[in-house]
Amino acid sequence: MKGTHSRIGLSLLSGIVFALLASTAHEALAAGEPRDAGRLIVERDKEKEDQVAKLFEGIRAEANISPLQRIGHRADLEQSICTSALTDTPPKVASAFYVTVDPESVTPELKKIASSNRLDSKKKPWYSRYSVAIWRVKDQQAGTVTYWVGVGLYESAAGEFVDCHFTDDVHYCGNWKKLVARPCRGK
Repeated sequence: MKGTHSRIGLSLLSGIVFALLASTAHEALAAGEPRDAGRLIVERDKEKEDQVAKLFEGIRAEANISPLQRIGHRADLEQSICTSALTDTPPKVASAFYVTVDPESVTPELKKIASSNRLDSKKKPWYSRYSVAIWRVKDQQAGTVTYWVGVGLYESAAGEFVDCHFTDDVHYCGNWKKLVARPCRGK
């Protein structure tokens, strides 16, 4: 009788553990799963990135705000916007984000981020660099194209290095990698 109770208890415990693992695995897949897989084509559009960068720089010049240096390749921003386009969720990395059918026009979001000029206590600009990432989403069934645009503002490379290696932020600097959808990793 004691052996029967042990087997029943062990079976019940195994069933509970299996159910918990299965529900956790399903939630993890759902969070990073592409929406409408097969129907959507998601591709990076470097030409549109250059056009938006020119708009960004033009807005800053028109407002007499000091120019920022453009970062040509920013993995966290690029992979985050790709993930957003695939999963239909806003990114957590970009300083500004919007979806548009015409990335060559100035949007309120672009105007706001390009016009920002955060200063430190010594009246020096907080940010010295920026990056643009654009992913084109083509819905094959509907025949529509939208552009997922992300703009990131960044401090100097030296400041960022110090922040990610010699401050308390060392524990958080790579966390964006956990939020990237599998098809967007390394892009």
